[in-house]
Amino acid sequence: MMMKRKGIHKPTIEDAIEISGIETLHPGGFDLTRRTAEVAELKPGMRVLDVSSGRGTQAIFYAENYGVQVTGIDISEKMIQSATDSAQRSGNTDRVSFRLGDSRALPFSDNSFDAVINECAVGIPDDSQQVLNEMVRVVKPRGTVVIHESIWKKRISDMEKEELSERYGTTPLELEEWNHMLQKAGVVNITSEHEEWSKPERVVTLKRILQKHGISGVTKVMENEKVFFKAVMDGKIGYGLYRGVKGDIHGNR
Repeated sequence: MMMKRKGIHKPTIEDAIEISGIETLHPGGFDLTRRTAEVAELKPGMRVLDVSSGRGTQAIFYAENYGVQVTGIDISEKMIQSATDSAQRSGNTDRVSFRLGDSRALPFSDNSFDAVINECAVGIPDDSQQVLNEMVRVVKPRGTVVIHESIWKKRISDMEKEELSERYGTTPLELEEWNHMLQKAGVVNITSEHEEWSKPERVVTLKRILQKHGISGVTKVMENEKVFFKAVMDGKIGYGLYRGVKGDIHGNR
């Protein structure tokens, strides 16, 4: 498995998505969020954990459309405040709440949730395996675990992987690597769906990057975007939606 990126000083594509404030810039947009809820088999009354919940857009969507109780957790105080404000504006504070915490050390007891979801953030911390381990720890036995993450669709050199990962700001993995990590964490009955990446909107993002990082930041993001999306168009990178369940003490569903 390749090493995580180090020493990034200028904005990556992942930074640009965060700066933009547009949650639907994650791969697949709300269509994939809806599909995530479907494969997680969300139903009224379920307790759901949204790991690395960002501005809370997906958590609120789950609550409003599927009648579930959602807890979102994120390592950024700014994101937690933004998400809490969004829940208040949407009138969903009785069904959605947000807490500050690290996805590698979730502040919840074992077997607390019916479903645990992570949209596009397992690959951001240095230890993706630990993120998956924690997700499985806090879901109930036979509860659902769902992630969607970027994947390498073609065999490419480690050098090219490293360059593309640095430009993107997170580390895609090969299909079998994600499967292996999920299994290692205790997930069984894994299924997956694989999709192509679509190019995000740019105008709002570039304006905000200009304000925060100046023209050199905008130039770097546009350079990163050009190289990264060429790799997308060449079929080297896509994303996968993975679903499985936590095995019981015998490893069965």
